Amino acid sequence: MQITFDPHNAQECATIARLLGTTAQPDTATAQPDTATAQPETATAQPETAPAAQPDTAPAQTAQPDTAPAQTAQPDTAPAQPETDCHGMTHDDAIHSTPASKNADGSWRAKRGQKEAYEAAIAAATGKDEPAPAPASMPMPQPASAAPATPPAPIDYKTMAERFMAKMADPDGLPAEYEAIYTALSIGYDDLETNQTSIARLSAYMDAVDNGDDHDGCVRHAMSA
Repeated sequence: MQITFDPHNAQECATIARLLGTTAQPDTATAQPDTATAQPETATAQPETAPAAQPDTAPAQTAQPDTAPAQTAQPDTAPAQPETDCHGMTHDDAIHSTPASKNADGSWRAKRGQKEAYEAAIAAATGKDEPAPAPASMPMPQPASAAPATPPAPIDYKTMAERFMAKMADPDGLPAEYEAIYTALSIGYDDLETNQTSIARLSAYMDAVDNGDDHDGCVRHAMSA
C-alpha cells in the first residue's frame, strides 16, 4: 500500500507517524565537515628581548692606601749619663780598679799601685787642692785650737771578719796571702776575736787596699793607725 502525503505538511506527517507507530524522524542533519582547519600557529617564539643583566658599572671601591705618615718611635736622643762616685768622678781605668767597684763610702776603688794619682784626681775633682781665697777686706781667720783627740770607736770583730773574708774570695781583693798579712801585722790567731789592736790593724790594712796601696804600703798604714 502506498501512502502519499505532503512531507511539508506537519499535520500529515504527524498522522502518518501515528499510523506507523514510530516517531522516528528522518535524519535530515548531515554531518557537517569540520570546516575549521587547524590554523598553523603563526605565533613564533619570539626571542627574549629582555636586556641581558648589565654588569655593575659602579666602579669598585679600592682600598685607599693610608697616606698619613707612619708615626715612628723617636729614639731617645738623650745620651746616657756615666756613673759617678761620691766625689763626682767617672770611672777611669788608669787609676781605678777594673772591673769597676766602689768602696764603702761610695768612692771608686783605687787601682793597685796608683794611690798618688788616685788621691790627686780626688783632690782635683773636689777642689781641695786649691783653697778658696779669703776676701781682701776680711782678716785671715786664726786656726782654732785643736780639740782633744777622741779615741776611735771599737771595731766590731764580726763586721771586720766578714769584710776580710769577702776580700779573700776576690782574686784581686788582697795583695798578699792572709798568712803573710797576719805575720806582717803581728796578728795572732788565738786572740784575734778579742784583741782590738789586731782587729784595728786588719781593718786599717783593708782601708789601704781600697785606696790602691800595695802590700808594703798597706802594712805601713795599718801599723801607724
